[in-house]
Amino acid sequence: MSVIEIGIDLGTTNSEIAVFNKGKVEIVKNALGDEYTPSVFGINKAGAEEVGKRPYFRCFKDAVKEEFENNKAEIKRLMGTEKKIYFPRAKKEFSPEEISAKILLSLKQDAVRKNEKINAQAAVITYPAYFSTLQAEATKRAGEAAGFKYVVLLQEPIAAAMAYGFKNEQNENILVYDLGGGTFDAALISLRDGNLTALSHNGDNFLGGKDIDNLIVENKIIPVLCGKYNLDGFERKEPKYAPQFAKLKYAAEQAKIQLSQMPSAQIEVDAEIDGENIYESIELSQKDLEEIMENMIARTIELCKKTISDAKIKNSAVDRIIFVGAPTQLPFLKQRLESELSIKADSSSDPFTAIAQGACIFAASQIIPEEFCETKAADKNRYEIKLQYDPLTSEYSQLITGVFEELKDLPKDYFIQIQSEDNKYNSGRIKLKNGKFAIEIALERKKNNNFWIYLFDAEGRQMDIS
Repeated sequence: MSVIEIGIDLGTTNSEIAVFNKGKVEIVKNALGDEYTPSVFGINKAGAEEVGKRPYFRCFKDAVKEEFENNKAEIKRLMGTEKKIYFPRAKKEFSPEEISAKILLSLKQDAVRKNEKINAQAAVITYPAYFSTLQAEATKRAGEAAGFKYVVLLQEPIAAAMAYGFKNEQNENILVYDLGGGTFDAALISLRDGNLTALSHNGDNFLGGKDIDNLIVENKIIPVLCGKYNLDGFERKEPKYAPQFAKLKYAAEQAKIQLSQMPSAQIEVDAEIDGENIYESIELSQKDLEEIMENMIARTIELCKKTISDAKIKNSAVDRIIFVGAPTQLPFLKQRLESELSIKADSSSDPFTAIAQGACIFAASQIIPEEFCETKAADKNRYEIKLQYDPLTSEYSQLITGVFEELKDLPKDYFIQIQSEDNKYNSGRIKLKNGKFAIEIALERKKNNNFWIYLFDAEGRQMDIS
């Protein structure tokens, strides 16, 4: 029996992959050493397909018409639609599913490169709770197209709460405030004895960090540029200005990121518009950004209130808010939520990787059906064990049952022994009965419990098992 070892956060702006390695959840760094990979796909000048930071820079930072047409971002917003994206260099159209599959494949290759022994046949992939059935199904098909034979979907707020709740002893109600790159989700999660239940959720598939960037461009950058330069007709709706607006959006995003740590930042505009070279440094303060985001923040708070109301509980019954997504690092956002909802804000979880971590924790509880497992050549010196147990439990003990099919009906005696990795538990040698065994093992709660299984013959020789 095998469990899923890979959890993936397929994001609008960035994506992350986590693997379950030796009982621990690890965020996999890509070839550039980053924990996240920009969810951008492109065709370079050599005609090769690329995913990640290089096409991201070509699409935004270094945007010119040719690059903007051949590098595409925010594809997640198109999932579940029939829209096709044309790439001139490839002379080919790709669907949102196909592009998402290429992003997922890139993440998968990073995981395999880090650990060749990882089981890359299956994965848990997250999606926004407010996705429609069509969007969720498109996400699953993208995972299958990326080479995962078995795909399990998990809602992003559940994954985030799992990453937090897995390490927490308390029973409580948690409001997950998930402001991602392209979507917003509010979910109320009940945590009881290590078990998570989604009580209610609401969201908006077109409200996220990229919308904040657009608001900065429209409300802060454009007024300055149009007031100083002759830019008649310079509007986002004009297709010919798409590369210029991409560069302005990049400049806005960089300033926004700085504001998560600093009271003010400079928006550095360096662009050519209608043949005029423009360079401006525009100051953006946290107060400016808060005013720009006012309607957006109000909308998220409205959705949070509705989520709590739908669960038929009072705000006082919600113990804390946990945050997911880079924009949630803005200090005034947390202060505003605490003030209006009267709920304590908890910033202890990593907003960048919480979803991938939670997906991986959940993955370790999902058994891969035998028909999706690779069939290996038989080895007469190796005995296959089939196990049955609950990979994710909040109990202090666990019943483990197993069988060695090759040892059934044999007159010779064989023995099984289970030992914890930290040597705190040892079952001792237990005789198999017709190749079968059942052992109740002790567990430590709220932590990963790893065990080694040994098989011995009647003479005490250790046998190889798989």
